[in-house]
Amino acid sequence: MKTKIGLLIRDILGDARYASLRHPKMVRRGFREYGSVFRGVEGPKNILLCCPEHTNIGDQAITLAECRMLQQSERPFIALSGDTTKTLKCLERYVSQEDVVFLHGGGNMGTLYRNEEEYRLSVISLLKHNRIVLFPQTMSYDDTAESQRFLRHTQRVYGAHPNLHLFAREQVSYERMRKAYLNNDVRLVPDIVLSVQGEDDADFAGRHGVLLCMRNDVEKTMTDSSRQMIEQVAAGIDPEFRYTDTTVDSKYAPISQERGKQLVLDKWEEFKHARLVITDRLHGMIFSAITGTPCVALNNSNGKVGFEYEWLKDLPYIGFVDDATDKKAITEAVKAVMSVGSTDFASSGLDQQFDPLVTLIP
Repeated sequence: MKTKIGLLIRDILGDARYASLRHPKMVRRGFREYGSVFRGVEGPKNILLCCPEHTNIGDQAITLAECRMLQQSERPFIALSGDTTKTLKCLERYVSQEDVVFLHGGGNMGTLYRNEEEYRLSVISLLKHNRIVLFPQTMSYDDTAESQRFLRHTQRVYGAHPNLHLFAREQVSYERMRKAYLNNDVRLVPDIVLSVQGEDDADFAGRHGVLLCMRNDVEKTMTDSSRQMIEQVAAGIDPEFRYTDTTVDSKYAPISQERGKQLVLDKWEEFKHARLVITDRLHGMIFSAITGTPCVALNNSNGKVGFEYEWLKDLPYIGFVDDATDKKAITEAVKAVMSVGSTDFASSGLDQQFDPLVTLIP
């Protein structure tokens, strides 16, 4: 009932107004903190919002890739992290109609990470006269009454914006977005990290060792027995296999953009020196692809690893197994990717797949 009433109030007031009334101190503090950032930029600009402050290196890599893409524009560029409530007064006062607003992509379009969706809704409801572009996302709403109520609220907010462009990063989310957001422009491109070029430069002959990059969060599906089986497969290749992850301890949050960038570059460097990666993390697979590292990817709870693999299925050094308990399939996939003598991510031609997104960047 509380959630239902909250959504009703949001419908009446608008999400930005609702957030401002609930958190007036945050709005005032944010205006003092970010006002100089906006005043220091003259003329039309590109603005990236909702960049993560949490410790997921995959999401930090998304930010890095988004920034690299936007920095190719001649326009000045602002990137701000975290809760958009603290930026609302600055957005209202300093954003002109010529400015283009970009919203961070990833895998948080739904109620699993509801706060992230609420941050977007505030911006979309406030800036109705600006072009707004949502970087590639995975959309996932469950069938519970609460989740469906929230989805309907997003449909009302998104649908009321006349210049909102939504990008899905795989086919399933693309179909979901087209069905849910009939009034908006919906396009399909890969995960934005796959736009990164030039990271597959490590000496292939100098690679060694096996990295196991596994989830341990709400999207985890792997059982302890499956994990032990995969360790056996890895040990058969290199007894000194080791674990890595695309997250760091939450005690280090909030993560600044500069710190996030360094975490990403360090992780890419780690992948570049591995002979093989076995992972059930989406960005474990994507980091392997862009660094030219042989990889066997396993599906996760919401299927987004398998969905995104469709973009990579023609890369001979990236394999995919849907069932993490299938030792035979995993072993065969390992043999196949390790038989590849060299890797070249640039030959994938994925950079051309981003043209629909690039055309919206002034």
